[in-house]
Amino acid sequence: MDELQNHFTEEAPENPVPLSPKSNGVPNTRRTAKAAALLLLIIPYLLYVGFVIRLDRGPVDYETFMSIGHRLVSGQKVYGENSYYPMPYVMVFAVFSVLPRPVSMAVWLLSPVATALAISGWSPWVLAFAPLFGHFVGGQSAVFSMLGFWGYRRHATSQKARAGLWLGLILIKPQLGVVPLAYAIGQWVRGYRQTKQVPRQFWAFLAATLILYLPGFALIPDWPLQWLGHPRPLFARALAGIVPRTLLLLMPTPTVLYWLLLALIGLVLLAIVWLFEQRQITLDVLMLWGFVVSPLVQDYDLIQLVPLLESDWLKIAAVLLSIPLWVVIVFAYGNDAAWFAVTLIAPGLLFLILVSKAKKLKRTRQVTPPETKDLLISPGQG
Repeated sequence: MDELQNHFTEEAPENPVPLSPKSNGVPNTRRTAKAAALLLLIIPYLLYVGFVIRLDRGPVDYETFMSIGHRLVSGQKVYGENSYYPMPYVMVFAVFSVLPRPVSMAVWLLSPVATALAISGWSPWVLAFAPLFGHFVGGQSAVFSMLGFWGYRRHATSQKARAGLWLGLILIKPQLGVVPLAYAIGQWVRGYRQTKQVPRQFWAFLAATLILYLPGFALIPDWPLQWLGHPRPLFARALAGIVPRTLLLLMPTPTVLYWLLLALIGLVLLAIVWLFEQRQITLDVLMLWGFVVSPLVQDYDLIQLVPLLESDWLKIAAVLLSIPLWVVIVFAYGNDAAWFAVTLIAPGLLFLILVSKAKKLKRTRQVTPPETKDLLISPGQG
């Protein structure tokens, strides 16, 4: 967490020029506006926390998680109906289940919001991103994967071991680690071919994964079999991917044809993205592709995209694309069909990023001599 704090701590210039009261300095105005927006947007979050604490009844999924944790603490059977999480998260549920209820609810609900704010540099825009509010009112559990992706993304192209540690944290919720892990494997294979040595990232990732997963075997030795024996069924209401959700609406009962079409569409889209990316797909674009085609990600998992929303135009685009979801949350929360709105966010962002990159590349080619163009196309974070 020191790294997270240092990321947002800026050093002051040696000889700062003070702004006089009469100067109406823009920095002070911006800071004041930012603070005012932050305070205004955080109010609904705080009011909701106060409401559930007073009612002594958290969101449905929060109560489900606490029930799972209580079963572990009391020695009851953990895996059964609505228990789809691996042991690392079950142990987290157990910790929160023994805390005083007000503390448990407040920390569980507010920690993802605080983490998203810290990742965004305490920018108020993130509070207006509908998936974060949906995750919050649902009492959901994607915070560690969001934080892990933030850390891995910062160090993905470096040789430092810390990238592997962050990547391991993502896998506390395995379905959210599929795409980052695939990207990392590609990086590791490329690094091994160049140096003939296993990258330090890999060893750090392996260590982090073992630290997270091995303790569960001391509590329930066969927990992987029990966990995999209760797979979560496809449920259109929660799917964040526009491709699997649309196919599920057309074919409510998944068959072999469903999976073949999903794989085919996913591969075709990946090929299109690969061509747009000049045959070198960045991590950000690959993540967005995953949220378009994966049947494993849910609506609340979209908070994992917060770390890649760095530029101002991307922040604005993300908030605008989430407006339909805001309408659903406020006016049609119980309407399963209306939640299709959540599937518009990832493909919208993917389209805008690819178009932006294509325009930049076109401008570069117009002003760059032919012999130097090839030097400008290199893998990046997007």
